[in-house]
Amino acid sequence: MSTRTRRQFLAAAGSTLAASAMSASESEQAPLLRFGLLTDCQYADLPPAGVRFYRESPRKLADAIAELNELELAFTFHLGDLIDRDMKSFDTILPIAATLKSPLHHLLGNHDFDVPDDLKAKVPGKLGLTETYYRLRHSGVRFLILDTTDVSTYRYPEGTLATRKAQAELDRLRTAGDPSANPWNSAVGPRQLTWLKKELTAATAAGEPVLVLGHHPIAPAGAHNAWNHKALLALLKAHPCVKAYLNGHNHAGAYINSDGLHCLTLDGMLDTKDRNAFAHAAVFPDRLEVTGFGRQESHSLRFRQGSTNAPGQRGSA
Repeated sequence: MSTRTRRQFLAAAGSTLAASAMSASESEQAPLLRFGLLTDCQYADLPPAGVRFYRESPRKLADAIAELNELELAFTFHLGDLIDRDMKSFDTILPIAATLKSPLHHLLGNHDFDVPDDLKAKVPGKLGLTETYYRLRHSGVRFLILDTTDVSTYRYPEGTLATRKAQAELDRLRTAGDPSANPWNSAVGPRQLTWLKKELTAATAAGEPVLVLGHHPIAPAGAHNAWNHKALLALLKAHPCVKAYLNGHNHAGAYINSDGLHCLTLDGMLDTKDRNAFAHAAVFPDRLEVTGFGRQESHSLRFRQGSTNAPGQRGSA
């Protein structure tokens, strides 16, 4: 072996050993917390339609809960569209969801409001929501849960001012050729955006890493995104405390690293007859480890550097 070849071999071996040592060190770390992730259960008492197997959702949800109940989870999120349609669908799926040992936090999705106009206002309460967007803090991590159905053509009764304003926004986006200009999408409203900005400022001052969750994607660009996905993406990217945005809605799933901000769309549970889709995630000081089941892929998401210190340490604004 020549001197140069020997050096290359030793360098490669050293890199491999260092990587192995780092991997072993990381694997021994205890996470700050673990939480479950479910999305788009979308149950209805309906025959299959294409890849959507509505009557399989109760079984899939029960199987996912059995798996998640084996873990020590701080809480679990369902990222919207618990039902596909009809208020009576809640009566079938909610008792199954109630068997989850960890606290279950719901997000609102477009299909959750596919009920008669006179029942739309009761949907948040049916899901145990007193506020439709809210904050959770646990183990030095701030979770910001968005209501991406805030401005929509489906959430409020037909003919109301809110619905008329949403329709005008949808028409404007269609005229502009925005691919998100579809009636199954919607937007985060001005009041909620103000709240979000205040939360991000407070998280930066407290040195807290932030995970943001919503039903609609904000990236990559596509036909399922929130109407104001560009503004949301820009806002989250401008605050380095935000490490990831997690969502549902696009059942095929997606992932993009947008300038250090991880945008992960979870696969919808509804699609396919026999394969499930759900996950649990572990938060570490430097990363988010997402462990997927069934169709859901696993991801190791390294946190971008920013103005936050490790959880529990105070950072400068």
